Amino acid sequence: LAPRRSLAPAPLAAPVSTPNEQAGQLLAQIAQQANAGQHQQARAACEQYLQRFEPAAPVYYWLGLLSDTAGDSSQALMHYRKALYLDPQHAEALLHLAMLLAAQGDEAGARRLQERAARAGRSEREPER
Repeated sequence: LAPRRSLAPAPLAAPVSTPNEQAGQLLAQIAQQANAGQHQQARAACEQYLQRFEPAAPVYYWLGLLSDTAGDSSQALMHYRKALYLDPQHAEALLHLAMLLAAQGDEAGARRLQERAARAGRSEREPER
């Protein structure tokens, strides 16, 4: 005799999110925490991101912004530069780094970064051909 098969449906496994989805969710969490003033939690989430995933410009941008907010301009400069290394057209990092350079008296450097940010903004708005 053949073994009897159950007609009951197999239990459904919980949906598994992909690493890209997990990274996106963590980035959204970082932004939400930083914008809510939860700076320590946002910084911890950034560190968690960097331990679990490849380096990403938005994470270094948020670390720069959090350092800037805490008054640590040298750390902010370093993080903004890392963001720009990973994404040379990251508009927010360009503008925040420009402001820091201007505050330190580097007007020429600030102006160059502002021009880059303007060019990056124009290229994003141009329609594809």
